[in-house]
Formats: sequence, C-alpha cells, structure tokens
Amino acid sequence: MKKLLSIFLAALMLLTIIPTAFAASVPSIKTTVDKTTIKVGDIVTVKATISAKSQICALGYELSYKASDFEYVSHELGGVFSLELAQNNETSNGENVFKYAGTTEGCHTGAAATLLTVKLRAKKTNGKIYASLNEAYTSTGGDDYVNVLPEMSKTSNTSFAFKSDAKDYIKIKTPSNTTIRYKDGIVLHAETNTTLPSGATIKWTASNGNFKTSESDNGKKLTIISESNGKTVFTATLYSASGSVIETETIEMTSKAGFFDKIGGFFRNLFGTTKIYAE
Repeated sequence: MKKLLSIFLAALMLLTIIPTAFAASVPSIKTTVDKTTIKVGDIVTVKATISAKSQICALGYELSYKASDFEYVSHELGGVFSLELAQNNETSNGENVFKYAGTTEGCHTGAAATLLTVKLRAKKTNGKIYASLNEAYTSTGGDDYVNVLPEMSKTSNTSFAFKSDAKDYIKIKTPSNTTIRYKDGIVLHAETNTTLPSGATIKWTASNGNFKTSESDNGKKLTIISESNGKTVFTATLYSASGSVIETETIEMTSKAGFFDKIGGFFRNLFGTTKIYAE
C-alpha cells in the first residue's frame, strides 16, 4: 500500500512539473511598432520577431486594423521559413487584415530573427493595430506535429493604441455667447498656447454660409456676422510651411436669423445699432 502511494505521489509531482518546464520553453512571436505617437500621413513600421530555437515548423500570423485608421503600404519577409506567403486583404466590414503563413521542411532552430516587416500609413491619429497568431505547429519527430497555438497566443497576441503627436498649438476661445442675432457679429479667437512652428499658418473654414466671415491677425482672429438662420461649425486649421495639417480646432455657432430676427436686424442696421462683439 505504501509502495502504491509513493508511485501515485511521484506521478502527481511529475504531472505538476511537466507543464512548468513546457511553459518555460514555449516559443513566441514578439510584435513591435516604431512609434505610437503619430500624425496623419505618418508611416508606422510593424515588425514581428520569432524567438530563438523556436522549433516552429508552420506558423500563421496576422495584423488587423480598420481601413479608416491605416492603409497598407508595403511588407518585407524575413526568410525565416523556406516557404512564405503574405497578403493584405480588405474585408467588407471596413477591416484590413494582413495575413502571413510560413512553413519549412525542418523547424526553426536558429537565433531570434525578423519574421516580417509591414509598413502602414496613418489615416487617423487614434487608430489601433492588433497582432495575433492563427496557426502554430512544432514537430516531435517524423511526421508528428503538435499544435502549440494556445500556449503561444498567450505571449504573442498583442495590440497597439496610437495617439496624436499634436502639441495643442492652438485653441479656439469659447465666447460668452454662441448665438448671434441677424446682422450682429462676433470675433472668434484662435489662441496660441506656444510658439508656432516656423512658417505655420492658421486658416478658417465654415460648414455652411450662415455667417459672413473675415480673417485678420494672420488667421488668429475670425469675424463672423449672422446672415442666415441655423448652426455653423467653424474650423481653425494650423498648416505647416509645406502645407500639411498640424492641428485642427472646431467650434459651433448659431445664427439667429428667422423672419422676425431679420426685421429687427434691418432696423438695427438702419440706425447703426448692430454690434460686433470683440470678446
């Protein structure tokens, strides 16, 4: 009885030791990006690296991202496996998926190496990229293969969140009154929080023609006068010397120009009592 108990305990200890030893040798794919602070138009370089002596014989890997966040530019394969395939696919739901598949007659036994490099162009500054495995097999010798995807996914799957590199150069000052009577006006201010980049300029645009507009002080001021009834979104855009967008700020204003407002505005304009609020 004591002998059977000893054998049982030894077997139990073996079962608890084997997973730990196996976990320590589980290979991984490490994905990195060269930057996470970006502006529209920046190229983001994504690199996937396979760990040393991985013993991986076949691998499936993919990057996924919204088509509205990034666009595919190019890729370069690392040659880790003798047969490699890669393709970028745009799905019907607005997702882009870059898929990679690699296999070889033997298994990867060399040093850590670059599996592939993918370049994407930013279309927005707050996008996300997801990296994940969908296949991973190692060999136990001969024609026997073991699926190690569940173990590898724990250390290989990852994601990256991006943010704007804008330094908040400008900010539109919120006026005390955002509703302007017909023929009255107000001056909007694009305040500069720090020294602007050399050669940078500020330009204003409006979402419609409800207000008559006029810029001054190199774009730092915009005078708007109520003309038609409705809401208007004004956008102050900071451009670099080369014409690329550095930063944008918006504000919504309301033009109160209904029928009776126009009658009152007509008489105020006639007697010179309309106002332009300087703020």
